[in-house]
Amino acid sequence: MNAVALVAILSAIAMYGLSKYVRHSKTLEAEGTVESLAAAAAAYYDASDAEQPAGTTPEAAKAMRHFPPPSKASVPADVASVSGTKYQSALADWQGSPWRELRFTITQPQNYAYSFDSQGTGLNAFAVVTAHGDLDGDGFEPTGARSTFRLKVSPDATFHAKVAPAMEKIEPEE
Repeated sequence: MNAVALVAILSAIAMYGLSKYVRHSKTLEAEGTVESLAAAAAAYYDASDAEQPAGTTPEAAKAMRHFPPPSKASVPADVASVSGTKYQSALADWQGSPWRELRFTITQPQNYAYSFDSQGTGLNAFAVVTAHGDLDGDGFEPTGARSTFRLKVSPDATFHAKVAPAMEKIEPEE
């Protein structure tokens, strides 16, 4: 009887550890993707001088630097599509702005919905990359909690885009 109880306790501990490992691996997807998108947005901002009209002074070109336009919707468009399951995006999901400008796609199934917001020009410009997920599949109920990762990109005083040093993590393993 003691052996059965010991096996049951060890099994419960192992299942908890496995569950935690699986959730952590899902958060790594979001963190890596958000960091990759933020780095691409920073590179886009720094290279956006090339889009200015011929004859534009370097100072004026820097004042017009910008990030790609914001996404009209996340990918997938309905965050419920990643509620406790993976979403297989199509290549067409990534053909619009800003994904095209950032040269970004995800070909494997994803646990999160990704969105991109941007505003302004020059030193007033900024971009925010966000990943939302529902890892436990509870439909964001009862508290409305969802796993969210957010990273901001903004220019410094020398007009070079910098990714924020810390990612905002809300309920990372909900």
